[in-house]
Amino acid sequence: MSCARNLSLLLAIGLIGCSPSSPRRAVVILVDTLRYDSLGCYGAPLDPTPNIDALAGQGVRFEQAISSSGWTLPSVASLLTGTWPSIHKALGKSTRLTPISADVPTAAEVFSEAGFGTFAVANAAFLSPVLGLDRGFDVFDHRPAFNDRIRRATASVDTALAMLSDHQDQSLLLLLHLFDPHLDYDPPPKFAARFIGDQRDPPLPISAEDCSSLLGPAGGPPSSEDQGYVTAAYQAEVAYVDQALGRFFDGLRELGMFDDSWIILTADHGEEFWDHGGFEHGHTLYDELVRVPLIIRPPVGTDRQLDVVESQVRVLDVMPTLFDAFGEVQPQTFAGSSLIPVMGGTDRNDRIAFIESTLYGADKVAFRNRRYKYVRNRGLKARVPEELYDWRTDPGELHNLIDARPDLAQELRADLEAFNLAIEDDVARTGTGGVEDISPATIESYEQSLKSLGYMDASGED
Repeated sequence: MSCARNLSLLLAIGLIGCSPSSPRRAVVILVDTLRYDSLGCYGAPLDPTPNIDALAGQGVRFEQAISSSGWTLPSVASLLTGTWPSIHKALGKSTRLTPISADVPTAAEVFSEAGFGTFAVANAAFLSPVLGLDRGFDVFDHRPAFNDRIRRATASVDTALAMLSDHQDQSLLLLLHLFDPHLDYDPPPKFAARFIGDQRDPPLPISAEDCSSLLGPAGGPPSSEDQGYVTAAYQAEVAYVDQALGRFFDGLRELGMFDDSWIILTADHGEEFWDHGGFEHGHTLYDELVRVPLIIRPPVGTDRQLDVVESQVRVLDVMPTLFDAFGEVQPQTFAGSSLIPVMGGTDRNDRIAFIESTLYGADKVAFRNRRYKYVRNRGLKARVPEELYDWRTDPGELHNLIDARPDLAQELRADLEAFNLAIEDDVARTGTGGVEDISPATIESYEQSLKSLGYMDASGED
C-alpha cells in the first residue's frame, strides 16, 4: 500500500505519519527490564521520569500493553517480527538459544527493502547478531552486555545520535535499546543519592547474588526494608535512563528529527520485586513482567484523538503501526495489527494476548483477554499447574480463581487450545535454526571475530 493510498485513513483520524515531500522517520526506544509502574506517567512517585512523561504528554499512553514473554529474546523477536514466539522460534533456556526463524521476515528487512535506512544500538547478549536480531539493519551497533558489564545509557544515546547525524535527510528506522535497569543495579552516584540516600549492605552494585542473600527464613521474601532498598536502586537506574533520554530528545531536536518522527517507547519486559515471592525475570508470566509501558508520540502537530488508551494491546502491534503510518505492506507473517485506529478512537476492542516461554524452569504459557488471564505451567510436576486471574479487579494477580471458577477456567482452557490450533500451521511452517551458545566467552569471541573482519565498530564505551 503506498503512502498516498493510506493517507485518507490517517487524515480521517488525524494521524498523518508520512508525506511525499519529507523523510519518513521512526524511532523505537526499547528499555530493557522497565516496569510500567516505575514511570511517573504510570503512577510512580517522586517524579522519576520527567522526560518520558513529557513524551507521553505529547502522544498516547497505553495502559494495558502486553509483551509476548517475560524475558528478552522472545519478546524482542516478537517486536521485530510482529508474531508469537512459537512462530518466530527465538526461544531457549539459560545460554542455549535458537535464533529468529529464517522463514519469518523482520520489520527492519521490510523497511530496508522499502528504501529506509535501518539502524540499531543494542546492549544485551540476548540481542546478539548470532540470534538474528540484526537482520535487515544497515548498522547494528551491538555490545554484548552481561549483568556486570554494560554500555551505559549516555554512551548508547551518543552512539545513536552520531548514527542519525549522517542521515538527516533520509527516511529511517532507529532501534535504541538501553540496558541499564537490568541487574546489576548500579545507578550513577547522583541518582543513588536521590533515591537511596545512605547506602547500606549490600553496597552498590546490587547483583542477583546480593538479592538472594537478602532472602528471609526458608527462602522467603526479604524484609520490607530490604525490598525497599533494592527497589530504590532499580528506580534510580530508571531515573538515570530518563535523563539520558532527555539528552537524546534534545539531540533529535538539534538534528531537526524530533518533531516529524514517530517516537515509540516500550520495554521487553518488567522486573519482579518479590511481587509473587521471586525477583528478577524469566521465571514467570505475571503482569509485573509482561505488562509493559507503551508510549507512541506521532509527529508533532498531528491531532491526537486519545491521550490514554485503556483497552488491551500488544507490543507486537508496534511495527504494524509503523507500516500503516508509512504506507508499507505488512507481511502476512505479522500477527499484530496497526494501533492507529486505536489511537484515533475508532477501535476500542481489547486484543487477545498470547504470552509464552520462560528462561528458567518449566515452560509456561498465558492467555490474556479483556478481563482474565489464564496461565498454564507445562512442567510435568508443576506444583501449581494452572492459574486464573481477574486482572481488572485483581491487578496484582493475588487471587488464583482456578478452583473457585471452574466454569471460567474451562472456558479459558478452551480459548487457549483454540488459539494454539489457529496458529498450528504457522508454527509448523517456520523452521528452527541451530542452538547458539550466548555465554560470555562465546559471545565475546564471536564479536571479536566480527571486529577483526571489519563488520563492527570497535569504538565506544563498554
